Amino acid sequence: MSIEILGTILTFVILLAVYALLYQQMVKRQQAEIRQRILAQEKELSELKLNFFSMVSHEFRTPLSLILGSAQLLLASHQQGLDPKERKNLDRIQSSARVMTKLLADLLTLTRAEAGKLECKPYLLELQSFCLNLVEDMQVFDESSHSIEVIGQGSLTHAYLDEKLLYSILSNLLSNAIKYSPSGGKIRFVLRNEPGAVVFQIQDEGIGIPSEDLQALYEPFHRSKNVKDIAGTGLGLAVVKKCLELHQGEIFVESKEGVGTTFTVKIPQEFVCP
Repeated sequence: MSIEILGTILTFVILLAVYALLYQQMVKRQQAEIRQRILAQEKELSELKLNFFSMVSHEFRTPLSLILGSAQLLLASHQQGLDPKERKNLDRIQSSARVMTKLLADLLTLTRAEAGKLECKPYLLELQSFCLNLVEDMQVFDESSHSIEVIGQGSLTHAYLDEKLLYSILSNLLSNAIKYSPSGGKIRFVLRNEPGAVVFQIQDEGIGIPSEDLQALYEPFHRSKNVKDIAGTGLGLAVVKKCLELHQGEIFVESKEGVGTTFTVKIPQEFVCP
């Protein structure tokens, strides 16, 4: 009798264990299916966002280019006949058109990165010419006449980099240095090499970044509390971070309010872009 009871209990325990195992496998399979559906939905949403921002960027780029070109043409063809008020209005038109164009470009870059469509295609880039051309581009649009000093340290002349991504990284950092520095301020743009890496450093004498804002510095649309009425979108450093991740690079910041900020970008040369 005892043996029969023990056998029944043992059978029940075995059946219960088998049921628990099957139930556990079923739950895991359901969770995996849910995760797959969520990933598929996120991918579909990313594709929709990318298509939307691509369309918006395309539709707005042409009229913005026309606005900017027309303002430049008017300014060039009426150099002597414009009074200060008219010249100021044309400068405002150009400045607003450039801001809108940059905003669209930054949004599209971030959306492409989120969708996994932002590619890194490095090739051997001549660095001195690249840096000098970049600085020239920035000074063309600098209305406050900042002094940008390009300093080459070491013997580095070429590096394997994606030119478009590097331009986005450094132009955003230089743009911020110009934006948050006093009129006519000095900006140091240093290029140097380290073992297995190329390093870019941008140092300004601007308003600085509060220590409590450093944690969220690279989040989209985040702006420091001390920017006050200085125009900006809060997208520039988010774009820098995404472009740098594709290069498998690092970024470091040192800043003190009222003294200035130094951003250091380090990009390894022993890697293969995704």
